[in-house]
Amino acid sequence: MLWRRPLPHFIASFHFLANGKMATDDLDTDAGASAQLPIRAAGNTDESNSTAFDIVKTYRSLLDADPDLTMPVAAIESLIELLHATPSSTAMETVEVVKKEKAKLVASAPNPLPILAGADLFEQFLLRSLRGQTASGSADVVLSFDETRQHLLRNKLLFAERAKAARDMIAKLGSERVVDGGVVMTAGGSRVVTKILLHAAAVQKKQFKVIYVLDGSPRTDASVAALRDAGIPVETVLFQKVAYMLLNQSQINVVMVGTEVITWNGGVVSRMGTCQLAQLCKKLPGTMRRFFVAAESHKIHRNMPIAYPMVLHLGVRQRHIGRWENLANGSIRDLDGKPMENWLADQDEVEYTEPEFIDGFITEQGIKSPGMIVKMVEDYN
Repeated sequence: MLWRRPLPHFIASFHFLANGKMATDDLDTDAGASAQLPIRAAGNTDESNSTAFDIVKTYRSLLDADPDLTMPVAAIESLIELLHATPSSTAMETVEVVKKEKAKLVASAPNPLPILAGADLFEQFLLRSLRGQTASGSADVVLSFDETRQHLLRNKLLFAERAKAARDMIAKLGSERVVDGGVVMTAGGSRVVTKILLHAAAVQKKQFKVIYVLDGSPRTDASVAALRDAGIPVETVLFQKVAYMLLNQSQINVVMVGTEVITWNGGVVSRMGTCQLAQLCKKLPGTMRRFFVAAESHKIHRNMPIAYPMVLHLGVRQRHIGRWENLANGSIRDLDGKPMENWLADQDEVEYTEPEFIDGFITEQGIKSPGMIVKMVEDYN
């Protein structure tokens, strides 16, 4: 069964776009951090050329132009560019255009979940402004739908650095979990985890080593290179050696990974192998390593998979290993047995990791347990 819930918590984090400040009274602001989403320009778009607007091309151009940009934020920025390219119309017409273009964007990606995390948030924000609701549901000043639209267009450049600021805060908070003289194990090529480790070494002057689990992806290779360039000792291992390393390397204090998506129940959808690593941290005799997921809070998504291969039911197009024909070379078939097109490469496949195996989330709002993620969502439901 597929569960869907709205994310009013995140609409509260979007509140600053409507009135220029965060609705901090409505957020859990551990460590004084605030959840803010960045908006930048993808280029000048002439409103008269709205029919020529290509949201998929815009989205990909944004990601290509900024390697540090997350997919949810790129989706939000693409939709704001859509508003710029769409002539002024009624509120309902604008919402329908957003829904139509959002569907195109989602259909273009073999893993649409990060796009949906951002696009659903943006759509909910527009709908709330249409209903005359504030982001927090309080007595704040309410902008009309047209005022909200114009405010987004007028101030998009103002928030270009907000995502980097959020990642900087995560680096600061996450580096506190790095033990001086210890060993950190990581995998997946997470940019957020890399920033945490670089901050711990450069700013906090901690001496530590890293065991990096290789998965064959270019992002992982780039992360390993960045850490080594910073003078951090890095040992690379293959996934088949993870259990051996956890059992025999007693200096491993913590395991950190990033994620594509945080589900509303406190689980994650991330690179294949994440669930294995999380379970090994909890189930191997005498290990019990702390397992943390580092991620910006705009990655929270309202879809909740139950288990692999439930991610396939959420629109992720990847090899369904339950089908024998998918284990061989050649065409890959979907859940209905039909040939699948535009699927994820093996090194990019994702899986679901249950919240019971996760000790905490390192976000710009502080360290959150899986239960706190659930409460953050339910409090604004």
